[in-house]
Amino acid sequence: MAFLVRYTSGLVCAAVTPDIARRAGLPQMVTKNTDPKGTAYTVSVDANEPSITTGISAQDRAMTCRALASVSVHTDDFRRPGHIMPLQAREGGVRERMGHTEAAIEFCHLAGKQPVGILAELVNDGECIEGEPNIQDSGMMRRDECLEFGKRWGITVCTIQDLVAYLNEGGTGDIQ
Repeated sequence: MAFLVRYTSGLVCAAVTPDIARRAGLPQMVTKNTDPKGTAYTVSVDANEPSITTGISAQDRAMTCRALASVSVHTDDFRRPGHIMPLQAREGGVRERMGHTEAAIEFCHLAGKQPVGILAELVNDGECIEGEPNIQDSGMMRRDECLEFGKRWGITVCTIQDLVAYLNEGGTGDIQ
């Protein structure tokens, strides 16, 4: 979690299925969503654990993510508001919405794991890549920067388009 926070905006999100959102008691953050990409933010949460302090530390956030991924997840497992931003994925996965929320859930299904995927957007902090400062307009890493970041840290990178192609070729992983 500390690595994730260090190289991202620090806004850690947890992609969840509609079923997990319901069982965890996670209503939508707003009744009229005007987000241009239609990202379905729910209320933010912290795990309702005695060892959670402020909720912002990497350890506290990791504990909250583990609580969201519990097979017995329940509304009483969380304090609201908190420091993890759950995002409700669409039922149809990346075939319905080509977003990182749905992609995270698809990867969980493909891996045979509980459908809760932790994500955050990589920040382009101006580090030099091939000797040149690498800051784009938005300050966020885009495709090529993400590929380079993955190479640097030994992290496999897959685009959402690659994931959709894999699923369309017979891979399984629909959101349930």
